[in-house]
Formats: sequence, C-alpha cells, structure tokens
Amino acid sequence: MLSYRLATIDDIDDLVSLRIIFLQEAEDINPSTPMDELKISLYNYFKEKISSNLFVSWLAFDEEKIVATSGMSFHIVPPSHGNLTGEEAYLMNMYTLPEYRKQGIGGEILNRTIEEAWKRDIRKIRLNATAIGRSLYEKRGFKEETSALVLRKT
Repeated sequence: MLSYRLATIDDIDDLVSLRIIFLQEAEDINPSTPMDELKISLYNYFKEKISSNLFVSWLAFDEEKIVATSGMSFHIVPPSHGNLTGEEAYLMNMYTLPEYRKQGIGGEILNRTIEEAWKRDIRKIRLNATAIGRSLYEKRGFKEETSALVLRKT
C-alpha cells in the first residue's frame, strides 16, 4: 500500500541518494563516477533549506521503501506586474523508481508539491523538464514560456 508524506531532516540521506540516482539517469552520468563531493553538497543543501523552510519534498512509500520523490525550492526575484511579491518556486528532482512508473505516483507527488506552493501564495512555478517527465507536467497545466539562455563559467 502506498503512502505519502513530506520529507523531514531525518530523510536527508534518502534525498541525497535519490537525487544522485535521478542525476545519473537524467544526465546519463556513469554510476562509477565519483560522487563524494556532490553528496556532501547535497546533504548541506537539504539540511539548510529544509530547516529554513525554503525547500520541500514529498515522498511516496511502498511500505517502508521510498519509491518516488519531488523537490521544490522557494526564492524571491524582483517583483513584476504579474508577481508583486517576487516569490517563486522551482520544481525539481521529480523522480520515481523505474518499476513504479506509469502508476499515477508521479502525478500524485506533483499535485501535492504544487499544493505546497499554492499554500504559500506562490503565483509562479518554474521547472526544467526531462523528456520522460514532460508529458506529466503538460497534463498538469505547465506551459512552455520563453526559453532561458544560460552562461556557465568554464
């Protein structure tokens, strides 16, 4: 039987592990690639942001096993006409174990995560969709807006 709950500080190790699995799959990273520094960074991020209520994650369980997760971070940008508070959310880290996909779990996690934003009166949720997840977001009403350009320091 499936159950759902918000992640807590006690779930950080699981959140780190699931994020690594997600990144390996989404970015086609070889599982033998060293991840020690990334694990430390993720641990520190989750600890700080969950404690300060700037990150939420819904978890889906099959008994005691976590089978899906979400993540949403909250931040403030300069206000605009359509967003007078400047508060926004960024949805990320939506991941369902392969053997649990296509069972509605991702949709349930997505809906619960979106509700966290609405409770905070957030008016805009952004995300970058993987090819696997795109249809899930579009079914929920996400629409493509302007494309972002990214500059990375090399």
